[in-house]
Amino acid sequence: MVSPHRSPIQSQPRLRHRKSIEKLRPDQLDALRRGFAAIQRLRDNRGFWYWAGLHGAPAYDCEHSLRSFDSLFLPWHRAYLYRLELSLQTQVPECTLPWWDWPASRTDGIPAAYAEEHVGGGDNPLAGSTLPPLLTEREGWPRHTSRRPGPPSRLPSRDLVEEVLALRDFNDFSLQLEEQLHNSVHGWVGGTMGQIPTAAFDPIFWAHHTMVDRLWSLWQVRHSSRGPRPDQWRVVLRGVDMTVGDVLDTTALGYDYAASTAHRTVN
Repeated sequence: MVSPHRSPIQSQPRLRHRKSIEKLRPDQLDALRRGFAAIQRLRDNRGFWYWAGLHGAPAYDCEHSLRSFDSLFLPWHRAYLYRLELSLQTQVPECTLPWWDWPASRTDGIPAAYAEEHVGGGDNPLAGSTLPPLLTEREGWPRHTSRRPGPPSRLPSRDLVEEVLALRDFNDFSLQLEEQLHNSVHGWVGGTMGQIPTAAFDPIFWAHHTMVDRLWSLWQVRHSSRGPRPDQWRVVLRGVDMTVGDVLDTTALGYDYAASTAHRTVN
């Protein structure tokens, strides 16, 4: 197995626990806001535009299941989240990506941390972001992200999440996670989150995909399986400078999900 990448901040990083956005302490939510605000101001390869553009426009380098029978959807997005998280931590070292618990949002919809337009007398960097001129001028997209969420009750239910987690075959699990859960939430949020070229420019994209990654982590624990076949481990994940083998173990990357090894249900 290929040696995992390590954080440039610490040669032997301590294990961080990604939490639900609803369970962040005030200081943790503040760190998240400061981290996103900081990278949204950058205009180089550490910045938000660079990483958001890698998923959609201008790079169109994301992996989705329809490209091949053996999906790289989960490994690619795990590496993608990891790279964005490192960029956040170069600006605010204590910042960690949270996950959006969709079943818990079936009453109120988009979590308040992402829905509030203003915090502390200024704009909330989690509520949205501007789009780069490359998109707005050449492709005709709006200058800012937008959302058109559906009724909260249409978000994935806990029962559906559990049905997907129960699937034993990794390719089947990956496909159903992508199509039944991941795709439906993108469509539910709507607006620029509902379009591949612009989805990653909305900060809630990252909480959504962290939930997807968390479910893969839970599946790995439940089924005692890494997922992808060993012959795939050396496949290079385009644009993120990592291989499938690099991302099979979250703890080797320096993070885990709170309670993910202690409980087998989605909290």
